[in-house]
Amino acid sequence: MNINLNKQSSEPLYIQIFEQLKELIQQGVLPEDYKLPTIRAFANRLDVNNVTIVNAYKLLEDNKLVYKKVGSGTYVLPMVEKLNISNAISDDREEQEYDYNGEDGYIDFATASPDPRLFPMKDFKQAINEVIERDGGKAFMYHDSRGYLPLRSSIADYLSVKAIEVGAEDIYIISGAQQGIDIIAKALLTNGDYVFVESPTYTGAAAVFKSRGARIVEIPLQNDGPDMKELEKLLQVIKPKFMYIMPSFQNPTGCSYSERKKKHLMLLCKKYKLLVVEDDYSGDLSYTEKPAIPLKTYDKSDSVIYIKSFSKIFMPGLRVAFLVIPENIKKTIASAKHMTDLSTSGFMQRVLDLYLNRNILDEHIKYMKKEYSVRYFEAVRAVKKYLRGALFNQPNGGLNLWIKLPESVNSSDLYELCKKNKVLITTGTLFLKGQEGEQYIRLSFAAVDVPDITRGIAVIGNAIEEIKKSNRLGDA
Repeated sequence: MNINLNKQSSEPLYIQIFEQLKELIQQGVLPEDYKLPTIRAFANRLDVNNVTIVNAYKLLEDNKLVYKKVGSGTYVLPMVEKLNISNAISDDREEQEYDYNGEDGYIDFATASPDPRLFPMKDFKQAINEVIERDGGKAFMYHDSRGYLPLRSSIADYLSVKAIEVGAEDIYIISGAQQGIDIIAKALLTNGDYVFVESPTYTGAAAVFKSRGARIVEIPLQNDGPDMKELEKLLQVIKPKFMYIMPSFQNPTGCSYSERKKKHLMLLCKKYKLLVVEDDYSGDLSYTEKPAIPLKTYDKSDSVIYIKSFSKIFMPGLRVAFLVIPENIKKTIASAKHMTDLSTSGFMQRVLDLYLNRNILDEHIKYMKKEYSVRYFEAVRAVKKYLRGALFNQPNGGLNLWIKLPESVNSSDLYELCKKNKVLITTGTLFLKGQEGEQYIRLSFAAVDVPDITRGIAVIGNAIEEIKKSNRLGDA
């Protein structure tokens, strides 16, 4: 490794060293995982101060060209293309345009929004009237940016049932889970930072991270959670700002993390000082007697930011959710929240607080689980009956089925054919890039009643058979 310094130049020596090392790395002269000289040895060799080498190495690290191993040294980071850096979630990968208004007889397996017929309108109207009568004009005043204190206390009690022991001071009320994701990104990310995500993942979150200049690193999902060997391998060479996950009935796959993998992940958090953002968007919707246990329950090192939305079990238009924030980043998150909006609707916070205190929400969750479980089991039955050659795992919860299509069928062709027959699906290309995405579809049964689930999946099955037949004729 040849480094030539011009000590007469106005350019600082550490910049000269940085630029030459950068070029050697980018040209492949210094291979991945190559150990750079120790600071003292390199300083002696170049006849410069130790601080000069420290600053040069710091610049290399800031530019994601090297990584440090504590007690070992500084190493060349593998190039981007070898790190599973995702281009899958690009700015032009948006939801399919359906150009219909909901009244044309479509069977919609594309939307994951709840069925409005299941909204608790009678109870909600009563709660609204009670809050107005009790609080009068105060109900419509601004609240502390962290949220209405009685609601935060009620949420702390609600979380204690899940064995998540936090106080009201750890909870921030937000205007929906998506705002929470945006606040976290604003507070923690700068251009060039790494964020780990599951593959596939919720594209709304990944798009937010990319809008802040983050580099997305995908961790393959298995049936019981992430590939832990791949995750640790990447953690050894990359220091991400955080890892974004949905460990309960993940969107789009529906998979849930096993207890073993949750515990393993928490060990990795402690070992590598990894911060995890847990998005618990449908953890309440378990259709077995075994409840979904949040990762936050296992968090003994204060390493998990917990996001919980009520949109899938209550009414999405209310836009009320909350964050549980680790102590060391509370001020940073609070500042980002305040810059995003002064406070979430105080009136809706008071209504939700009433729901929690009267156990109305618990009763409504039981009702929603009963209704959705009927739809879930019918969707599973219909897929097994009508989608011949398709593969899927039964998630036993959530609102989606993630289906691998027969080998000769791609999701884009299937989408177009189903749409002609007034059935809407979500293609796998929304979540996975290239040909891999063409192998999958996501079916959400959230807004489809039981007879339409059967009829719609039968239409999808017929479309699959039609594509198979067309492909066979084309090959003849």
